[in-house]
Amino acid sequence: MAFLCRLTPAAAVPVALFLLLGSCAARDASVADAARTEMVGLRADDLRLCAGPPDKRETSDAGEFWTYDRTPSGGGVSVPVPVAGGSVSFSGGGICRATFQLVEGRVTRISINGTNELGVARDAACAPVVQGCLRMIRAGTIRTE
Repeated sequence: MAFLCRLTPAAAVPVALFLLLGSCAARDASVADAARTEMVGLRADDLRLCAGPPDKRETSDAGEFWTYDRTPSGGGVSVPVPVAGGSVSFSGGGICRATFQLVEGRVTRISINGTNELGVARDAACAPVVQGCLRMIRAGTIRTE
């Protein structure tokens, strides 16, 4: 971050905000990544409790597949740039598709695919789908046994 000191104040603010939003996206991506392992073994009723009803359900010989499609509202920032006479906007919004494979009523595998406008930490948009479940698992309210 030392390079921020060499930037003009007008240029430093947008760069600092971009870095801040990037760090938030990285944190949310790690939440989504943790779900891939921590939610395995979760009962179907508990998944419905913590993530809500799925947008789509499919059944095959490999089990049941619950898909959640979300477009979370991203925190955005618009910064005026006096030299250019306009503004620079940074947004953390994105799209998430999380699919849970359930066999005999328990989560066996999770596919998380996200995109975002920052172009980094792609799966960050999926954090809102799984963070309630992770919080309940970690608190012991629901179990993955």
